Amino acid sequence: MAVVKLGKPVKSNLGGPNGAMAYIINPTKTDGGRLVSSNYERTRTDYDALAEGMLDDNRRSPKGIRKDSRLAYHIKLSFSPDDPVTPERVHELGVEFARRITGGEYKFAVATHTDRHHLHDHIMVCAASRYGKHLKAELPKDIIDQWRAVSDEICRREGLSVVFNPIVEEQTRKMRGGTTAAGDDGTSPARDPKYDDEAPVRSANEPETKARKASGGEPLERRYGMSMEEIYAAAKGLGVKDRLRMLIDLTSSTAENFEDWKDILDIRGVDVTVRGQHLTYTLKDTGFKIRDAKLGQAYDMTNIMAGLQSTPVIPITFNRRLVAKQTRKTITVWLPGTHRKKKITFDAKRLVDDGGSTLRAFLPRDRDQIILDPSNRYAGKTPTPGLYQWFGEPTSRLEPLTSPERLPLRYGVSPAQQRYYQAQARRLDRLAGEAKALNAAIRWTRLAGGDSAKGLRLLRAKVRESHDELQSAVIALHDAIQRGDPDLVAETRGEMERREALCDRYEGELAAIEREIHTTRDREQTETEQREQQQQQHKRGRSI
Repeated sequence: MAVVKLGKPVKSNLGGPNGAMAYIINPTKTDGGRLVSSNYERTRTDYDALAEGMLDDNRRSPKGIRKDSRLAYHIKLSFSPDDPVTPERVHELGVEFARRITGGEYKFAVATHTDRHHLHDHIMVCAASRYGKHLKAELPKDIIDQWRAVSDEICRREGLSVVFNPIVEEQTRKMRGGTTAAGDDGTSPARDPKYDDEAPVRSANEPETKARKASGGEPLERRYGMSMEEIYAAAKGLGVKDRLRMLIDLTSSTAENFEDWKDILDIRGVDVTVRGQHLTYTLKDTGFKIRDAKLGQAYDMTNIMAGLQSTPVIPITFNRRLVAKQTRKTITVWLPGTHRKKKITFDAKRLVDDGGSTLRAFLPRDRDQIILDPSNRYAGKTPTPGLYQWFGEPTSRLEPLTSPERLPLRYGVSPAQQRYYQAQARRLDRLAGEAKALNAAIRWTRLAGGDSAKGLRLLRAKVRESHDELQSAVIALHDAIQRGDPDLVAETRGEMERREALCDRYEGELAAIEREIHTTRDREQTETEQREQQQQQHKRGRSI
């Protein structure tokens, strides 16, 4: 199974030792350049020569190269670790894919990387045509679905697994023409409307009647290519949430960073969306969607990053405008409130970027952070938690914690009866919350020797401690998966679930107490305001 992703357009850093071309043809990732090909240059290691060929077409385009001109498109074609493919075959398929999506009209370079747990192709496609007026490509909104249809057709032909995606299947039905051979011209990224009749878009798929059936008569789009882990999960009767947890655990034990983790999960049929400080997981074959909080705290962003880095971490959040410098390996950030006089630098693998204005980094909890001045001279150091004096400490989770779902039962016949029962239900909920808060407050006050304020501080410390222990349990589970010891995996998974339950319990008790404190404070404030208002009215009444 192959997953197609389109990166940001390359605008200014195509050539040079730190440019996009140098990154994709890196000899250490492409077997010394052996897994590099292009349709316009013989060289496999000269990034400037490969970049210059594309820059030349851009210069000849009607508007030439301007400040924000799109120079090239960066496409990533990733293959599942479960697919029986060699680096050489992945490279050949990447070249075929590039040839078919460009139709021979645009220059491209293909580099196969072998440095990760899954083989993947980086494909650089020139934004300007190599022929005629060198017109710039304008990608339509559904271009990624068109490319995925091409990728799926290649995977089916090679006997590789394909995850059913209704959007891609619909795109396949929309595409015109017949079968496209490996060496034929295929769909180009985009064409000028004036030339549509000269070069019609051709389908990258077989006719629907042929593509529907495999040799055994099974619909091809339903062959999900389940891995052994998924088959094992199904055999054990695990539900969809357990299956998802298992896929995440297996992926976290092999991925190197957050983007790698997302890519491998995508290949395994799980789409991950970053929404603020939360993650949303979607099973692509069924459309089942769930937030990290509903899977458990072990699957939120902080604990995922702790597992990937094999060390406890703490999050810091900052605005994109505070980034002083960013390379492929490191990120330098100005400390808020220092008027750009102090900064820190950390590994780019620790960053989570959802494309918005807010960035999140997950730094090792037990390591000092070096502070630099604007001239990159040493200006001090601080433990990682000490960064919160500049960045601000994250707040606790506000969403409900593992509360049982209620069935939509309706009591009463008439509208009046229904309103009565609804009011009684709200009252019971309020009483249950007060009882939970009271029981927790009594318990922690007793543990603190009768001091309620000290008991609350003790509970907050217990919440922080339980978070640290949960991170340690997540890391231990990933280590056990890497060792391949089933007994150790079962043991560490049980420990992680126990730590997760304790974490939820302590957070639930703290949330109940704090909610009741705020409710009581608001009630007292309202009663005080009402008394003052009544006193004012009484005084005015006596003076008349």
